[in-house]
Amino acid sequence: SVVYGLWGMLVLVPWINQWVPPGASWLAGSLVLALMIVPLALLVTDAALGQLPLRYQRAGEALALSRVGMLRRVLLPRAAPGIVGGVVLQFGRALGETMAVLMVCGNVVQWPDSVFAPVRTLTANIALEMAYATGDHRVALFASGLLLIAVTGLLLMASWRLRGVSHG
Repeated sequence: SVVYGLWGMLVLVPWINQWVPPGASWLAGSLVLALMIVPLALLVTDAALGQLPLRYQRAGEALALSRVGMLRRVLLPRAAPGIVGGVVLQFGRALGETMAVLMVCGNVVQWPDSVFAPVRTLTANIALEMAYATGDHRVALFASGLLLIAVTGLLLMASWRLRGVSHG
């Protein structure tokens, strides 16, 4: 996480700053998270496709499907449960990421008015403020954590639903 955040701080934020200052923004955080999760999501997809029996590919070839047609009509529907599980796992990872986004998002407590505005994520807010929070402030931080757990639960339920749809 820290290495991705450092790269984002030294390369991505100055690059965005050339177009729209200050550079440390919601966009920078999103791009760093995408850089973190897309490779692993692609590896999971490749593994799910690689675990399919060879007979599926041979059946597609026997039907004279193009490579894209075979992938779209035969292979992806069969590999979908593994792919969906991997993608949801990566979204959960992105949702809980603290350090990389803290380093590139600007660390400003505000509601962003554009993707170029600096922000502070819930995870960063909890990590930065929990040490000195008391009373209602502490309760609000726990409520933020509860919100993160609820969103994670919704992601999990959505993945179960999508996996169920892909089976039938």
